[in-house]
Amino acid sequence: MSNAFDRRIFMKTAAISGAALAAGLPGRAPRAAGKAPDKINIAFFVETKPTMIAKGEGWFEKMAGGKLNWSEVGSGAEINTAIAAKSIDIGLGIGSSPTAAGISQNLPYQLIGMLDNIGPAEDMVVRKAANIKAPADFKGKKVATPFGSTSHFRLLGFLKTNGFTEKDVTVLDLKPDAEVAAWTRGDIDAAYVWSPAKSKMLEAGGAAFPTSKALDAKGYVIADLIVCRTEFGAEYPDAVVGFLKAYAQALGMWKAKPAEAAAIVGKQAGVSAEVAKRDLEEYDFVPFDKQLSADWLGTPGKAGKFAAVLKSTADFLVAQKSIRSAPQLEAFQKAINTTFLAQAAKT
Repeated sequence: MSNAFDRRIFMKTAAISGAALAAGLPGRAPRAAGKAPDKINIAFFVETKPTMIAKGEGWFEKMAGGKLNWSEVGSGAEINTAIAAKSIDIGLGIGSSPTAAGISQNLPYQLIGMLDNIGPAEDMVVRKAANIKAPADFKGKKVATPFGSTSHFRLLGFLKTNGFTEKDVTVLDLKPDAEVAAWTRGDIDAAYVWSPAKSKMLEAGGAAFPTSKALDAKGYVIADLIVCRTEFGAEYPDAVVGFLKAYAQALGMWKAKPAEAAAIVGKQAGVSAEVAKRDLEEYDFVPFDKQLSADWLGTPGKAGKFAAVLKSTADFLVAQKSIRSAPQLEAFQKAINTTFLAQAAKT
């Protein structure tokens, strides 16, 4: 088993009331007012989340004020690599474990916001024919996950807490689409991943094997985040604020018009609206006001408790020999910059 963890709103116009704002009316947001870049490079995941609304409806591009160049990734490790190469400016949906690894490796980015507390939205799927009913049944089985992702982090936690060694279970590094293909061929017995891949395997002879609640209780908390290359954020702060506002608009639409939102997400992710809605309901999407609280990211200049989650995650990665070392808590606190988030939350 490898331990390679290199990785993985509405703008209110004079004619729109606060109630209309909460309802998620599309197409009302002006472009970013300040200095705008010619092009913004975005790394993203195809997922059943409100991010797909803002992308599909063009809100990210409109509110950030620049042309967006989208690059699909399969793990946060790819985002870390791209940030190091300065080939992307914003990583949308990077997991907490690759973020902890990136901060530990002094990558030039800042954590500027979060999407969700993942909870059960990422979890184990087992093939019914494999007859996996208890943790002990995983011995000798083949389990796939994208290395360097939050799912990989959780899977390693599952194996460790159940006393498995790398000789007991074959862990394969497969991106979500490759997992689905391997599942279809019958090459794997189980997978730890997010939707839509998770949903597709459940519908193709899979069964849920819940692990998230127990793993969260043991400290294997995972979240999806938004990171920004530090240099880009300093040069184009208005574009970053606009990008966050676009996400807030999409999240508002999911809260106010779930059926309509799910239809858009499903179309973008390649699943039915019903599947998209079910997937969306599994996540705990954290609104901006809560992100700015001490329980999560905190206020500008005063990082919240989530910095400690990143620190403990990094310590686990060190113990797994996934990264060489982890810095002190202060480094994770400094890497959280909620200045853009606080500005986006005001409008």
